[in-house]
Amino acid sequence: MRGAAVVVLAGLGVFLLVTGLLVREYVAPAVVRAPTDIYKVQRLRAENASYFDAGKLQVRTGADVVATATVRGDVEASGGDVAVWDMTTVIQDLDRGYLIDIATRRLAFDRRTGELADCCGAAVQGDTSVRQSGIGVFWPMDVERRTYRMFDVQTRRAWPVEFTGVEEVQGIEAYRFEMHVPPTKIEVETPDVPARLLGLDGDEAVPVDRYYRGDSVVWVDPRTGAPVDQRQKVHSTLKARSGPGSLVVADLEMRMAPDAGTSPAEAANEAAAQVRLLETIAPPAMLAVGAASLTAGIVLDRRGGRARRRTAGSADGTTRRLRTKTSSP
Repeated sequence: MRGAAVVVLAGLGVFLLVTGLLVREYVAPAVVRAPTDIYKVQRLRAENASYFDAGKLQVRTGADVVATATVRGDVEASGGDVAVWDMTTVIQDLDRGYLIDIATRRLAFDRRTGELADCCGAAVQGDTSVRQSGIGVFWPMDVERRTYRMFDVQTRRAWPVEFTGVEEVQGIEAYRFEMHVPPTKIEVETPDVPARLLGLDGDEAVPVDRYYRGDSVVWVDPRTGAPVDQRQKVHSTLKARSGPGSLVVADLEMRMAPDAGTSPAEAANEAAAQVRLLETIAPPAMLAVGAASLTAGIVLDRRGGRARRRTAGSADGTTRRLRTKTSSP
């Protein structure tokens, strides 16, 4: 029984020591990263918004606009350190039942750092020639207080997103990041627009270019890299290709809309608890218990050895006395 106990304790100790190291050095990094089977719906809402109603050829003002982004993970295309997500954003004027725009995007990125990768059919509006770089929609797990680069879908390039401070958001000390996209010409085909819509005289169609300006603020939980709140100002304009004349086609200030169920802050706290368990609690606990079990096994084995030596010595003495008695006349 003692020998079995020694084997069990020593074996358990070694197992826990090794497992503790594996949890910290392998399991935790493997678990604490972007999922590949994600399904998530996020909504941003803009009140008192303005946009161009292409069907009625007029500008709508004071509108309640909602942007619904749906993210689905492509498990088969993902693998190893790379996650592949498909994202569809539908922008609507809910009161009028008017569909303003639909945007599609496919992202491939590093599951730990969030850095976009050029693979796996990554595309913007189905265009696979777009080279996405910087951060996409997934922030690094160990986000730092520094400037990153974030990809902007409208301009199809990465812009600096700067750390600007720490602010409390629903009880979380979140990192605030800001990205400013200056007025930038968008390289997309745009149909000619009637001159009167540009504030010009006449009814002839005028060639136009589209310009976009955006200002974004995102608050990120530094424990997990999860965004807990965000704001986005969007200003899009059509300008006459030559001469004066312009038309504002979108003027929106989007805010994260509260949804039923778990809030982003609650989800961040749950994820942070899991990260802490995997990275800081479970490994030391396993190492401590493993060391104690291994030590107990060694001590028990040494005690057993001393007991065996005493027993063997006593048996040898008894044998010698018996031999002496037997050889006496």
